[in-house]
Amino acid sequence: MDREVNAMGYGICIFSADTVQDFLKREKIRKRKLLSLLQKDKELYLSTQKEGILIALVGINAYNYAIRLEGRDEPFDDRWVQKIDYDGFNLEIKDGLWISNIRQLEPFEPKIYHEKEEEFYTTPGQFEPVERYRSPWERWYKAETGKGELVKIYTDIKYDVPAGKYLLSIKGYVRKEKQKYPVPNCGFYLSLTKVEAFEGFKNPREADEYNFNIGSME
Repeated sequence: MDREVNAMGYGICIFSADTVQDFLKREKIRKRKLLSLLQKDKELYLSTQKEGILIALVGINAYNYAIRLEGRDEPFDDRWVQKIDYDGFNLEIKDGLWISNIRQLEPFEPKIYHEKEEEFYTTPGQFEPVERYRSPWERWYKAETGKGELVKIYTDIKYDVPAGKYLLSIKGYVRKEKQKYPVPNCGFYLSLTKVEAFEGFKNPREADEYNFNIGSME
């Protein structure tokens, strides 16, 4: 069964929590609405790309996306068709690799990425309390579909990856035969190549070069 992340907010963010936290401390940034800050401050955003702080896949449809990591998960098979293949994004890992809904940057709360025990809890919802779960490896909440079915919406998943500097490659796939929600019909296959140091950088927000919205590709 695929691990997955929901892209409500129209984006997915790939990062190591301690890397982001250390960057904010070094830059003396107290504002926790990190997504808004990086959208407004271009130079700060470019610094995050040069130093491998985080990679944001923005402007993608708000779907559930299957997530697979080379060496940990099986590659996508012939039931899927590849749509994109991008490589060379800087990423520094200090405490494992998180793949999260981009809304988790609004605000970014470092402590929630360092949970040591699993926990079920509820929060107020629009109509009734929402059941939630968090652990050292994932976070999700339950939501009701239009047919009244309860499904898990995954906001964050983590892979235990050794610390170091890496170049991240991203391949995007879509199913040849679509399945019913909430089964993911799109997915990203991530690969990491360890390096001694970063030489230059690539900016995934360069619209002319990169398009991660695989769900809308023919």
